[in-house]
Amino acid sequence: MSAPAAVEAGMAAAAAMKEVMARVKQAAERSGRLPTQVRVVAVSKTKPASLIKAVYDSTGHRSFGENYVQELIEKAPQLPEDIEWHFIGNLQSNKVKQLLSGVPNLYMVESVDDEKIANHLDRAVGSLGRSPLKVLVQVNTSGEESKFGVEPSGCVELAKHVKLGCPNLVFSGLMTIGMLDYSSTPENFKTLLDCRKKVCAELGMAEEECELSMGMSADFEQAIEMGSTNVRIGSTIFGAREYPKKNNID
Repeated sequence: MSAPAAVEAGMAAAAAMKEVMARVKQAAERSGRLPTQVRVVAVSKTKPASLIKAVYDSTGHRSFGENYVQELIEKAPQLPEDIEWHFIGNLQSNKVKQLLSGVPNLYMVESVDDEKIANHLDRAVGSLGRSPLKVLVQVNTSGEESKFGVEPSGCVELAKHVKLGCPNLVFSGLMTIGMLDYSSTPENFKTLLDCRKKVCAELGMAEEECELSMGMSADFEQAIEMGSTNVRIGSTIFGAREYPKKNNID
C-alpha cells in the first residue's frame, strides 16, 4: 500500500470507527444502558498495524481484537502498550505460551471452549508470572458443527471449572458467534442470555458481573439491544478482509 493510500485508508477507518461508536451509543440508549456499558472490540484481522494505529490516534480507541495468534504477536509489538488486546479466535494448546509471552498487554481471551484449553492458559499464566487473565467461555449457540464452542448444556460446568479450578484465570462471562446468515440471530443471543442466567445461579454471581460477548458487524445493534456488553466489529470499521492470493496450480 502506497503512503497516500495508507493515509486515506487510515482516515476512512477512523471515520468508520466514529460512526460505529455513534450507532453503539444509540443502541445502548434503546436498551436503557449507558454507552460506557458496551465495549467495542475493533477486529483488525488481515489489516496492517498502521491502520490500527490510525484508529488509535484519531479516536482514542483502545480495545482491539485478533483471530490468529501469529497475526497478533506480529502486530502487538508495533503498537502502543496501552492497547487492550482481545484474542477472539480458536486457540490451540500449542499456541498458548506463544500468545501469552508475545502479547504482554493481552486483556482477554474470548474463546475458551473446553477444559483443556482453560488448563493450558491457567498453567501458562502462572509460569510466566502474569496477572490473572480474563477469559470468556465460548458457547456454540447455533448448533452448527463448523462453529467452535461448548454446547449450551455444558456451559455451566465449563464456567465452574474456569472460576473454581483455574486460579490464574478470571471467569468474566460468555461469548458466542451467531449463524453466518443471521437468520436465527435472536435465538442464538437468547440462548446465550439463558446460559448466563444458569451460570450465574450456579456460581452465585450477579448477572451484571458476567459479560455477554455477542454481536458483530451485521448484527451488533440488535445484540446490544438484547443485552450484549461486548461487540466484535471488523469489516464495518476496517473494510473487507484481505487474504493473500493463492497460486492455483492445475
